[in-house]
Amino acid sequence: MTIASKIKRPIGTMIVYGYPKSDLDIDLAIADRLGARCLEILPCWSAYPDPTPLRQRVADLGLQIHSAHGSWGGQAVRADRVDLGNLDESTWSASVDDLKRCVDWVEVARGSFLVVHPGGLSSSEDAVARGEALGRGLNVLADHARGTGVTICVENMPPGVFPGSGMPELRRLVEGLDRGEIGLALDTGHARISADEVSETLAAGAWLRTTHVHDNDGRQDAHWPPGLGTIDWVGWVEALDAIGYRGPIVLECIKHLRDKPWSLNEDLLGRLRWMSGMDE
Repeated sequence: MTIASKIKRPIGTMIVYGYPKSDLDIDLAIADRLGARCLEILPCWSAYPDPTPLRQRVADLGLQIHSAHGSWGGQAVRADRVDLGNLDESTWSASVDDLKRCVDWVEVARGSFLVVHPGGLSSSEDAVARGEALGRGLNVLADHARGTGVTICVENMPPGVFPGSGMPELRRLVEGLDRGEIGLALDTGHARISADEVSETLAAGAWLRTTHVHDNDGRQDAHWPPGLGTIDWVGWVEALDAIGYRGPIVLECIKHLRDKPWSLNEDLLGRLRWMSGMDE
């Protein structure tokens, strides 16, 4: 590692909420050990757990709910499948309705961002039509989010999602919509597999609102803590500085940290301090 980031950014982490076998106490203890100041929530959407007690618990700990990961695929509130680019009108409509419920949940939780997938595995031949469907869906969600304080953030995906596997195409889509309620979320692991983390970050530019930060070997979406894979973290932080990103570094490797507590070590904590600009 070289000198710390020129821009200070808070550390955050994803935690899960409402799953039968989840343990909120463990996840919050990990957040504390990481020095996290904010949280992204992954709710069990099929249970649609009440965000009010979570909101109070998080506030009592001096933390903030920053974002939630919206429903996707079969992980849905009511829809059979959530896919904003789906060309079947009934599936598309059910997907939009499902994500509206997620917006409502984030508003009650007093979060600021809802991260959504642009779609699922699809054919490149359908990219134009799926892009139009995705744009329509995002516009409807933006209308629903207006006045709530919730921003919809479209996440870059691994290969095989059309459109969505490349940040440049998502940037063009979001720029074309030009809605204040819509931004981008950069997933470092997906970027590493689809292209590279530096170019994908630079492509997001001023539209970047939040992050999913984890490492891998460039082939599988392993969700390792930073430093255990092949991501160029120095280059990535320099890219964040270049685009003036001041949002949080949100770790998306809670399962690894929970299952392998040895990985939450001083090497990781030092890396996070450096990435956040606090290592001075």
